Amino acid sequence: MTLVTEKQSEIGTLKARVAVLEEQVARLEEDSEVKVIELREVSKEEARAEIIDLFATGETFYYSDIFERLRIDFDMVVDICRELQREGAIGVDDHPV
Repeated sequence: MTLVTEKQSEIGTLKARVAVLEEQVARLEEDSEVKVIELREVSKEEARAEIIDLFATGETFYYSDIFERLRIDFDMVVDICRELQREGAIGVDDHPV
């Protein structure tokens, strides 16, 4: 193979790799979904009451579910849920499916 032929082959290989990478990036951009949650400013007492009301529905929730549904600061959600658990107001499933 001549030097020119080798370079053309290398360029062809690189073009093919770039095309594959561009396709993968396009798929990632399509699949990526940015979820923006605008937090509400509520007092801890209000947040606590809303979380208790949420659990009163009988549903099971992860911290992230509560955070997304009520749009309350995540750390506050965790703190309140832990308090409610210690008080026996809510239960924790030790064996999630």
